[in-house]
Amino acid sequence: MRTVMKRSRLLLLVFVAYASSAGLADRPNILFIMTDQHFGGAMSGVMGDRYVKTPNLDSLAESGVRFDRAYAPNPICVPARNSIFSGYYPFETGLQTNSKQPLPERIVSMGKHFKDAGYDTGYFGKWHLNMKTEDAERHGFDETGVLKNNGADHLIPEPTIAFLNLKRDKPFLLVASFTGPHDICEMVRGQKIPGGPIGEFPDAEDCPPVPVNVAPPIDETDSMFLMRKSYQATTMTPIAHFNNDKWRQMRWGYYQLIERSDREIGKVLAALKESGLEENTLVIFTADHGDCTGAHSFAQKTVFYDESARIPLILSFPGKVSPSVTRKLVNVGVDTFPTMLDFAGLEIPSSFKGRSVRLVCENPNLSNWREYVVVSNHMVQGAVPVGRTGIPQSRGRMLRTDDFKYAVYDIGEHRESLVDMENDPYEMRNQARNPEHKKTLNAHRALLRAYAVEVGDTEALEILGDR
Repeated sequence: MRTVMKRSRLLLLVFVAYASSAGLADRPNILFIMTDQHFGGAMSGVMGDRYVKTPNLDSLAESGVRFDRAYAPNPICVPARNSIFSGYYPFETGLQTNSKQPLPERIVSMGKHFKDAGYDTGYFGKWHLNMKTEDAERHGFDETGVLKNNGADHLIPEPTIAFLNLKRDKPFLLVASFTGPHDICEMVRGQKIPGGPIGEFPDAEDCPPVPVNVAPPIDETDSMFLMRKSYQATTMTPIAHFNNDKWRQMRWGYYQLIERSDREIGKVLAALKESGLEENTLVIFTADHGDCTGAHSFAQKTVFYDESARIPLILSFPGKVSPSVTRKLVNVGVDTFPTMLDFAGLEIPSSFKGRSVRLVCENPNLSNWREYVVVSNHMVQGAVPVGRTGIPQSRGRMLRTDDFKYAVYDIGEHRESLVDMENDPYEMRNQARNPEHKKTLNAHRALLRAYAVEVGDTEALEILGDR
């Protein structure tokens, strides 16, 4: 009798192990590709190929869903990346600038979550996460590589593809984090480009035109005026001497860097197809933030203008995602992690305040989505606070609805911006003090206040004040 019971227990254990293994094997692989400082509109599939050619990203978009209104949680590296990989808003991670402050211990990273769920996990390329790379128990990635000096793009495909082609009996989460086109930062400063030279600048007349919104907006807020003054005063963004010809050359360089990243991304996508795993792999492509490259006479990021805050987002999953372009609003910081978990059939933590975009991917005409997304910033450039130039730092919140963009800051007399994004997509006129838009302004104030109360963003309430 005892022998029979032992045998039954053994058979039960074998069955449970088999069932668990079979369930795991049915889960999709996830390939998460990122670039750095990539504006959402800078793809040939969006703007045509006269000035930039991105055939690999265009091909990915054609097979999946391209989100035309995806925003960074905070348009600068550290806050954005730590939000994306944790699923929490920057005000929750405590990271609103490029600081080295560690993530709170209670926050579990994307790699850790998927590893605990039985996934193989790998991360190759730029890190910029506020946890030590050697602390695999904390971040959860089994393999990491090409992290030194943020990783040159041409070094990333080889180890990424090697991880992709490993023989395994369980799914994987694989991150390929490319640095380009972040090298535009060094280019603006006239420094050596970390990823290698791209050639001599053509004459200005042979470069892309200056952006139509190269001038500051009409009735710009005090914060943005001071921020531009700060940009022109720092060595991080020495743009005070830039004229239209210089901006044209910078835009040429920016597009060259995007094309270079596209070529390296193409190697990874080709390897995925050749591996035979494409049919069971969710591919997500995005960036941490954008780059103004002359828009409103700004370089780099941090500001709420679309060139800085709006980023690419593409999801491709053969047979599971309907190819389309959608204008549904997405906060890439708080929505990406839940989306991965949803596609993988894993539970989404109740503490997450974002939502999975899977429903949109499966039904692009979904009517009941969301009313707005909120983006935060602290007015710093890189690690250099605005205050070091004698200009006070400013904190801000931006709320984007379908038709309008509202922003509010905590310094100056003129602190609010309201832009009609349908009729003024290049953000050339601030309507916040226009009496005709008073009702819309009040409605957006109310939405931001409701958001802040709902999610516990006390800083947003402080910035709003008694508005």
